[in-house]
Amino acid sequence: MNEVPEVLAGRYAIEAEIARGGMADVYLARDLQLDRRVAVKVLFPEYSRDPTFVERFRREAQQAAILTHPNIVSVYDYGQEGDTYFIVMEYVEGKSLRDVLQVEVTLSPMQSARIASEIADAIEFAHRNQVVHRDIKPGNVLITPTGQVKVADFGIAANPTDTKSGLTSTGAVMGTANYFSPEHAQGQAADGRSDVYSLGIVLYEMTTGQPPFTGESPVAVAMKHVRDDPIAPRNINPELPVDLERIILTALAKDPDYRYQSAADMRTDLMQFGRGRPLTFAAATGSAVGAETMATPAVAGGGAGRGAPPGEEHEMWDKPPPRKGPIIAGAIGVLLLIAVVAFALFGLNSGSGSGGPEQVEVPNLVGQSYDEAAKQVRVAGFQVSRIDKVSDQSVDTVIKQSPDAGRLLAKGRTIFLTVSSKVVTIPQLVGKTFEQAQSTLTRLGLAVERVDLESPDKAPGTVLSTDPVAGTKAEKGSTVKVTVSLEPPVAVPAVANQDQVQAQTALTTAGFQVTVVPTASPTVPAGKAIGTNPPAGTKAPKGSTIQLQVSTGPDTVAVPNVVGQPFAAAAATLQGLGLNVTVNGCAGPGVIASQNPAAGSTVPVASTATINC
Repeated sequence: MNEVPEVLAGRYAIEAEIARGGMADVYLARDLQLDRRVAVKVLFPEYSRDPTFVERFRREAQQAAILTHPNIVSVYDYGQEGDTYFIVMEYVEGKSLRDVLQVEVTLSPMQSARIASEIADAIEFAHRNQVVHRDIKPGNVLITPTGQVKVADFGIAANPTDTKSGLTSTGAVMGTANYFSPEHAQGQAADGRSDVYSLGIVLYEMTTGQPPFTGESPVAVAMKHVRDDPIAPRNINPELPVDLERIILTALAKDPDYRYQSAADMRTDLMQFGRGRPLTFAAATGSAVGAETMATPAVAGGGAGRGAPPGEEHEMWDKPPPRKGPIIAGAIGVLLLIAVVAFALFGLNSGSGSGGPEQVEVPNLVGQSYDEAAKQVRVAGFQVSRIDKVSDQSVDTVIKQSPDAGRLLAKGRTIFLTVSSKVVTIPQLVGKTFEQAQSTLTRLGLAVERVDLESPDKAPGTVLSTDPVAGTKAEKGSTVKVTVSLEPPVAVPAVANQDQVQAQTALTTAGFQVTVVPTASPTVPAGKAIGTNPPAGTKAPKGSTIQLQVSTGPDTVAVPNVVGQPFAAAAATLQGLGLNVTVNGCAGPGVIASQNPAAGSTVPVASTATINC
């Protein structure tokens, strides 16, 4: 941990550490001159002695400082005190998108599109100012309590026109593997379309609850970015609108020329989706950021790269509810994948054309096997996305395609093939109710086994996990274990000697159902609680039924007439009724002359009856 002075540069009073990254700590501080809260990022001491890291840190401050935009965390100052190098930034109250997803798992399509559109607005503005972020991920996206999006951490950002510094040059694979673009993973130069790819992964994760590619190591994940097709998002989240899935898959094209050619193009489609209008899919035309024909950089704080003020634009979106709490900022998530990545991926580069893609007629693929159809799609220059559907037709047969055969489509676009299958993809169900999960799985032809697990942080009945997990293939008829949150049991309150109404109220307030059981008691007055079953202090599930024993007073008995009976028989009769018997003046075959209580009296069981001969 850094040993940071209490006051940096005589101006920034350090209050608390709020985050720790790969290269720096982030502190909450107060700007004593302007009397405002700020975030101060302090480079680790071991990096402060390395001129390369110091220069990268300085350049981060320099590049971020020119990016004045409502969706970018502002940088106020850069400085050095002795061997301590620091950047002073805007302090953003709220949470990172990573924190939000850890709780929510998935966001609604509209929430996801709104957040993605604001990220796209931010990175488009950066691109117009010759800055490529290169590490777009949920940890670097902050959400304020009002729902505004702020992109942070330009720690490994690159200027595509800078070929001299060598700090982020071709071959230096940096960033976070789950969010790499294929060209980034191979150590090639990254331009604005690489940020578009990373944003596509963030949008994929927001809508499905998981990134498209995971693996045991960063190298394994990087290989998947280059080689593997992602699972169609709607296979994981069947409720995802088709248009939003198409936006995601366009952003995730392997070849940069077939992606959106700018973050602005992607934002246009996200905005169209938000308004319920047809998509433009403005991909594969124009120049990449860093190309010789790049547009003139916009003036910081305005110009075409900026969107409308947050309040004007959010009206069409269903904003997420405000989230309070201190920010957990992603300080500097820098992952160095050394040359083994580029070596492992050597020869896997996708070629990039210089012009826009030609229009090609979509072939008729219905009725073919999936392998044949997918090969034909790729030969024609398209991408393919498979959607499995349980069907009576032969397994692995294409039963539907979109777009339809005969349509003209630009090369690089995605053709969706619905394939007959006995296996289905487990959808993302975490966060849904058990009833919703059961309905979805049953509709897919899967059996459901419920497993209850105590979870104080989740509402009862909420799905915590599935086995197999989302995205896994499962045969029709197989069983999916659905783990559901169960509220922890609570202690039964002590209600003995309380009035019946008071005791019932205490039990229902604790979350129990109550059944009253009238019970005789020689010691507890009638109408008072004797106790409960289960007893007080026992842990029982909320909603379970507790028996409340309420006293009816002592048991009573009617005293019979024993006058004239032999005293032995009279005593036996009274004792048989539960009474204690006192005999006076009787001997031999004595006959009862009188009794107390009198015949016909009602007395408590175990009380005393006196008989006299």
